[in-house]
Amino acid sequence: MDFSKFKRWPVILGLIICLIAVITVVIFNFTASNKAQASVSATNSAEKSGTAELPKDSATNNSQTDLTQPQSSASQTASSQPQTSNFKEFFKNDAFLGDSISEGLSFYDFLDDSRVIADKGLSITKGIDEADKIIALKPQRVFILIGLNEADDRTASSTLVDEYTKLVEKLKTSLPNSKIYVTSILPVLENLVKNSHLNNAHIKECNAGLIDMANKENVNYVNLASILNDSNKNLYEDDGIHYKSDFYRMWLTYLENLLKN
Repeated sequence: MDFSKFKRWPVILGLIICLIAVITVVIFNFTASNKAQASVSATNSAEKSGTAELPKDSATNNSQTDLTQPQSSASQTASSQPQTSNFKEFFKNDAFLGDSISEGLSFYDFLDDSRVIADKGLSITKGIDEADKIIALKPQRVFILIGLNEADDRTASSTLVDEYTKLVEKLKTSLPNSKIYVTSILPVLENLVKNSHLNNAHIKECNAGLIDMANKENVNYVNLASILNDSNKNLYEDDGIHYKSDFYRMWLTYLENLLKN
């Protein structure tokens, strides 16, 4: 038997293995190249048709908002508010007293009904009676926004302030451990208000009286009117007095930041 023939087999087998390896590499590279070309083609087509998707990280970042940046318009201010802020939780131990403007706090579901004691047309005099509901809650803080219904320029600002003082003193006496916040009467859009005797000049005079009263009574004064300006007049309803939902988000965000600082 010629054993020299068997000596050639390892060489032949090695050549076959090398050939198979080369063929495998060529096939793999060819397949990968085709997939890459197909991916590029699909992306280009999507871009041309305007249907290309944003990367997931990019889409997530666009949904985030920055509360610390000042905004110049109502739409920007509303979009910059903390969408995840839980106002109900933050103000759960507080109470709000006011008229129909304050009603919006619970109407738009920013606060629980039980924490908002408000009614359409509520005057300061009636507010003194409604204060009993506030007292029953034993709140940590009391926020008062009232007085617009008396801010008619046919009524002296001193009269408004005198009634307001009675309200504050009742709350101070019954709630010695609660912090009281007197909120500025808010300006109106005079070109839309039907009552010509309701004007911002007299409202400003009333607020000046409330500032003096708050200092004398040693309670806090909140200048909420400062968040309203010419750039966000679209926050008002058509009557030039009441507000849309974005205003309430601005209001509570303003308070939250004020209380945290």
